[in-house]
Amino acid sequence: MPKRRVLDGNEAAQPPRVVLIDANVFFAPRMRDLVMHLHADELINVQWTSEIESEWTRNVVKKQDADAEGIQECLRGMRAAVPGWEVTGYEKHVDQFEAVDAKDRHVAAAAYKLSLDDWPGQPVALVTKNIKDFPAKAFEGTQVTRFALGAYVDALYAAEPVRVLKVAESCRKKLKHPPLDKERYVAVLMNHGCAGLAGALAQAWSVECPLVAKDGTLYYESDRPKKPATKAAKKAAR
Repeated sequence: MPKRRVLDGNEAAQPPRVVLIDANVFFAPRMRDLVMHLHADELINVQWTSEIESEWTRNVVKKQDADAEGIQECLRGMRAAVPGWEVTGYEKHVDQFEAVDAKDRHVAAAAYKLSLDDWPGQPVALVTKNIKDFPAKAFEGTQVTRFALGAYVDALYAAEPVRVLKVAESCRKKLKHPPLDKERYVAVLMNHGCAGLAGALAQAWSVECPLVAKDGTLYYESDRPKKPATKAAKKAAR
């Protein structure tokens, strides 16, 4: 087993700092970058399985027409950045998670294996973009807590605001292909549900943070047509 790094802060507190990443999180390149930067700064300890990375690499090429060799190069970089990335031996736990859809049981089993053997006694976060696929009842009595991606990032920001802001700023600056300005980076975070971190960065950078409409699209308050003032409002302003 690879040597485990000691993370700064209280590892037993919420949110868990040991994180099993679902394949759908890796689909979004900007969020994948952020997760890897958070790991590099030792705010979290990221783990995944060969099955998870196969699901990601296969589907990102099929569904998003990504460059296959480029994805493999990215994967090699991720593995190099996280020497102890791979969770193994979780297959024996798959049948324990009948409450989880069959296609996702391997993810639940891997998170459970992390908490049981690889990090015994440590809480583990299962971070996914489809939290509804992992019913809470499936993890009762375990050390695993499932988090939606945005909720986890915001919880981590709430616990370590200064460090997470610094990591996010560094992450944006390193984006070159393509680069993202501050307002667009804030919009990316909002689009992935990271409202707390997005709002904090918008304030720090003095840019406008978009809002989320009922249909899930983003809009800016400054773009909304201004309603004409009522007679009462005009009178009060005098």
